[in-house]
Amino acid sequence: MNYLVDENKNGERIDKFLVGAMEDVSRTDVQKLIAAGEVKVGGAVAPKNFRVETGMVVVVEKVPEKASSTLEPEDIPLDIVYEDEDIVVINKPRNLVVHPGNGVSKGTLAAGLLYHFKENLSTVNGPLRPGIVHRLDKDTPGLMVVAKNDTAHRHLAHQLETRTLHRTYNALVWGCPRDLEGCIDAPIGRNPKNRLKMAVVKGGKESRTHFVAKKFFAFATLLELQLESGRTHQIRVHSRYSGHPVVGDPLYDGRDESLSRVPPLMKEVAAKALEIAPAQLLQAVKIELIHPRTGKLVKFKVPLEKPFEDVLKLLKKECPAEAPVFDEEESFREFDPQIRFDEESEEYDEYVDYDDENPLCITPEEACPVKVRKTRAERLAEKAATAAQRRAKAAERKLIKQMKAARKRGIKSEDFVEPGYEPTIDPDLL
Repeated sequence: MNYLVDENKNGERIDKFLVGAMEDVSRTDVQKLIAAGEVKVGGAVAPKNFRVETGMVVVVEKVPEKASSTLEPEDIPLDIVYEDEDIVVINKPRNLVVHPGNGVSKGTLAAGLLYHFKENLSTVNGPLRPGIVHRLDKDTPGLMVVAKNDTAHRHLAHQLETRTLHRTYNALVWGCPRDLEGCIDAPIGRNPKNRLKMAVVKGGKESRTHFVAKKFFAFATLLELQLESGRTHQIRVHSRYSGHPVVGDPLYDGRDESLSRVPPLMKEVAAKALEIAPAQLLQAVKIELIHPRTGKLVKFKVPLEKPFEDVLKLLKKECPAEAPVFDEEESFREFDPQIRFDEESEEYDEYVDYDDENPLCITPEEACPVKVRKTRAERLAEKAATAAQRRAKAAERKLIKQMKAARKRGIKSEDFVEPGYEPTIDPDLL
């Protein structure tokens, strides 16, 4: 099939162009066709990063065949917050995988949706992801919006792309960020030393996380976060990168590694908090979107899950704080230095869905910018440099004062010897 490039599509990547031009295909389908050499421009096979220009004709020699669904409906209880003929808002519980992936074929949210709504779900993301517009990690509970038809799905997907669909998260992190509100702007990609984890890497996908500190405790802080981008494990990676892992996070140093940095007097309380926390204390608590049919802004909110709330009650009782605590003897000692991989172990493609390779990864999201705080090592280095500069200026002022005093005593400038540098005389010459 042939597809002519219009003027308004000039400069688009070829996979994105074909997703918009072809019907009922996903970007993954298109990327497979490109990799197989089935997409050509001007008679030549198009590479995956090729950008189309106005007037070009893109030839697709083979249309992808839709795989038949192997997803079986399962009677999984759903906490439905809102439902109409276009969308469903669900409060996903902890320990529930959103859709089948590596090593996970049953017991997914997708199977539960298929059981409860049958054929009344969008098919845009294929038969294994009926109605799924966005995702959450297996161990991250919270609000998700599900599309009941393809029109609603595309409308919601456009909102995600243009960042007009907002999801707000609450997270309890170790310690307290120096900036009580701001943005962490650091690229995220696969951890080159551990494929099961993500990390801040050179050449990773652009990622921004906005945060505001809401409540303070002796060794932890409750943050409200929004995402400007939606990367795998974004909040958890950025929290660890800033030196303040999410409490209870088993993958990004949020458990025993952080417990060892808590002051001895508070260690028992911190250990109790980790016993209560089943995994990372992170939850999608609010979602705002434009309704696909009415065009009106709708908002939904849920309370914190019980383990999260129980930990907050414990900390409020045992170690409350009216303001952030930065004393290293009394508060959490942040991680130093930040984890960042500068070596480019592989090329990261912003259009590739890396999430499918990792059963632990299940998360796109939203947020805005602010300054990134300096590491403790950088602050100490700046402090030492400032002190050295101050000493040098003091020595210079002292020398000028000594030279003035010498001139008053009749000593010429060229004959002046700075105290402490007088030449010594060999006693044998006297």
